[in-house]
Amino acid sequence: MYKIGELSKLSRLPVKTLRYYGQEGLLVPDYIDEETGYRYYNAGKLSDCYRIIMLKGLGFSLGEIKELLSLPKENFSRLIQAKEDELLRLKAQTEERLHLLRTFNLTVKENASMFDIIIRKSDNIRLAYRRTIVSRKEEYGTLLAEMRRLVPDSISGSRTVIIDYETEFVSQDFDTGFGVEITGKLPKASGLCEKEISFPGDTASLVCSDTTCEEGIRALHKYVLDHDYQITGPVIRINYEDGTVEIKLSVAKLGEYDAERNEELNLPFVNDEDAVGRWERFDCLPCREMFHPRKQKSAASGEPARELYFLPGGERYWCFGWTKGMLLSSFGYPRQTSRNKYTIQQMDGETFLFVELKGRNYFRGGLPEIWVFRKADSRSYTRSEIRITDEIPEFPADDASVIGEWNACDCVRDIDSFHPDSPFFPYEGLYWRRAEFLEGGAIRNSFQDAKDGSVQTDEPHIWSWVTGYVICHPSSTVSRYLFRELAGVTYLFIQWKSGDYSYGGSEPCWYVFQR
Repeated sequence: MYKIGELSKLSRLPVKTLRYYGQEGLLVPDYIDEETGYRYYNAGKLSDCYRIIMLKGLGFSLGEIKELLSLPKENFSRLIQAKEDELLRLKAQTEERLHLLRTFNLTVKENASMFDIIIRKSDNIRLAYRRTIVSRKEEYGTLLAEMRRLVPDSISGSRTVIIDYETEFVSQDFDTGFGVEITGKLPKASGLCEKEISFPGDTASLVCSDTTCEEGIRALHKYVLDHDYQITGPVIRINYEDGTVEIKLSVAKLGEYDAERNEELNLPFVNDEDAVGRWERFDCLPCREMFHPRKQKSAASGEPARELYFLPGGERYWCFGWTKGMLLSSFGYPRQTSRNKYTIQQMDGETFLFVELKGRNYFRGGLPEIWVFRKADSRSYTRSEIRITDEIPEFPADDASVIGEWNACDCVRDIDSFHPDSPFFPYEGLYWRRAEFLEGGAIRNSFQDAKDGSVQTDEPHIWSWVTGYVICHPSSTVSRYLFRELAGVTYLFIQWKSGDYSYGGSEPCWYVFQR
C-alpha cells in the first residue's frame, strides 16, 4: 500500500489535494493508522487518480466525478452526453459574455477614472494582535470581544481579523491569530502587540457573509487547487461591522519547469559550528510566519528529508552540502540545484533550523517552502557513518536467464504500477540507461551524465551480480532483481537503492529493463 506522500509522487497530485479529495469522499484511504494518523492507499487508487485527472481535464466537477466513479461503465455515456450539452450551453453563454466584456471595455477606455472605485489602493491593515491555540472555533467571537475592550475607542478601527495558521483540516486546537484594527499607537498597558498585515504578492480573495464563511474558505482553496496555484501564506479572514467577510489567501501561480532558476553550488566553505550535527524534521510550511514551536503542521508538496546532517567541512552527502547560512541541494527531475538560506533560532528551550527550501514549486515559478528541523545533537558525523549499508550475500552467479544486455525503459515506485504503454518516467529523465550482465558475476552499467546528457559506462569492478541480486560495491547496497512477462515481453526489474534509500531511509524504487 502507498503512503499519501508516495501516492502524491506517483500521481503528481499534491498531498493537500489528495487530503481534500478524501474529505469529499472521492479518494478515501483504504486504511488509516489509528496511532500515527498516516493514510494508506492500495494500488488501485493510483488508477482512480488518473481517472480523476482525466475527467477534471474534460470539465467535470468533483461531484460529477464522484458520481461517475460509482456508476457501472455502461452508464457513463449518459453523464458524458449531459456534460457535452452543458459545455455547449456554456459556450453560448461565454460568447454572450465576451460581447458584453468588449462593450464594457470600450466604456472603461472612455472613462478611466471609474477604476478608482473598484481598485483598492492598499491592503495593509494595522492590528492590535494576539496569537494563541484555541480549542474550539466557537471561542473566536469571545476572544475578539475581549481584545476589543482592551483597545481604546480613540484608535479602534471597524474591522477585526482572524488568521488561520493551520495548513490542513483539523477539528480542534487551532493555531490562530486575532486582530482588532487600530488607527493609532497601541498603549503598552493593553497587553497586546502591534502587527501589520499586507499582501505584497498575488492574492486569491472573495467576499461572503459571516454565515457562509466556512463554505467560502473551502471554495477559495478549491479554486487555488484547481487552477494550479501554490499557497504561500495563511488564510486571513477580515470581518466588517455589517457581517460581510473578506477572505484572503496569498498564492503564487505555477507554470512549467524553469531551468534558469538552477544555481551554481560550488561556493567557498565557511564554517558554522552551530549548524554541525544531526537535525530531525519538525515541520514543513508555506511561510515562516505559520511556524509554532508547540504545534506541528507538517504539510508538504512531497516527502521532505526525515533528518538532515551538517557534516564537518561542508562535506556533501546524498542531495545536500552546506556553507554558513546556506544549505546546498541538488535533486529531482528535471535537475533542481539551489542555494537555500537557513537560520538557526532558540525557542522554548530547543534549537530550530529554518531552511527556505527551493523545491519543486519554486522551479515552476513559485516560492520556497519553509523546512523546519529540530536539533538532535551536535556530533561531527561522517558520510560513511550515516549511510545505510547492506550485507553482501555469498551466492553463486549462475542465473543464465539474466546474462546479456538490457536497456532501461522506465522507473516505477513498485512493480505493479508499471504499464508498458504508459511509462511513468520519461526516457530522457532516466539516469540508469543500460545493464550488461556478464558471465562470472560482473556487470557493465551505463548512466546518463547529469551535466551534459552523455552516457558513461562504469568499470565492471564497481558492480557485480549473484543469482537474484545486484551489488554496488562503493555504496555497499544489495538490490533484488526479478522478471515479469507482460503481453509476451519479458521485463527485468532491478531495485534502485539511491541516496533516498542509503541516506533517507526510503523504500527503493524499481528500474525496468527490456532485453
